[in-house]
Amino acid sequence: MTTFKEELMDILKEQLEALKELDSIAMEKTDIIMNDEIDGLKGLTVKEEGLINKVATLELEREHLLDSWGIGKETSLSTIISNIPEEKEDLEKLGEELFNVLKTIEEKNKTNNALIKDSLDWIEFNLNIMTNATIPPTYGNENKKSKSKNSLFDRKV
Repeated sequence: MTTFKEELMDILKEQLEALKELDSIAMEKTDIIMNDEIDGLKGLTVKEEGLINKVATLELEREHLLDSWGIGKETSLSTIISNIPEEKEDLEKLGEELFNVLKTIEEKNKTNNALIKDSLDWIEFNLNIMTNATIPPTYGNENKKSKSKNSLFDRKV
């Protein structure tokens, strides 16, 4: 019969492996975003979704384990570790690894979001330049109606 600690360790190890894969995907996404390889981004996003679903499933398993052992689902890992009477160094190490990987993923995702926002801003800027190719009249007869030209190539320099 397996102990609570062994069951918890198994689930957390699986979560750690999935999170490490998510971390490497986040790094790949950074490279893809920086190199404007949009097609590669779509494939990575699909892979990422699968891993996120796996982590969510493992989290449900962890919650079920806690519930089955009479521990509240919202109980933090540090609280669980402090209440385990047996050797807890390996569980502490695993918890620290999980924390570090999650922190790294969060930082990479923030970087990726900033890169995507910058790219979208640049695209919007260029679209505005191309679509707002008309110059509103500032001088001249106000009664005279001016024709707007929406072509970038009809403008005089």
